[in-house]
Amino acid sequence: MNTVRKHTQNKIIDLVSFISMILLIGTGVIMYWVLPPGSHGENFLSLSRHDWGDIHFWIAVVFTVLVAYHLLLHLPWIKGSYFSFGNKSHK
Repeated sequence: MNTVRKHTQNKIIDLVSFISMILLIGTGVIMYWVLPPGSHGENFLSLSRHDWGDIHFWIAVVFTVLVAYHLLLHLPWIKGSYFSFGNKSHK
């Protein structure tokens, strides 16, 4: 079975994370400025504020999972950088 190299996997996760962050910002802008609270019955691109909130939520779930996976991929670096600083001898 052909596995994806860690570097390639990291690049894909970074790209999808970036895209999901841009989408989160976009849906947040729509909900804050285009369809603010109290905009009863108004729609943007045939979607209500509630619909945009659902989209915003699920994009946030995807982004959170991607960030958790990204941190998991970098766990050896995190351990080495933050938990071994007391073990080094300075000359």
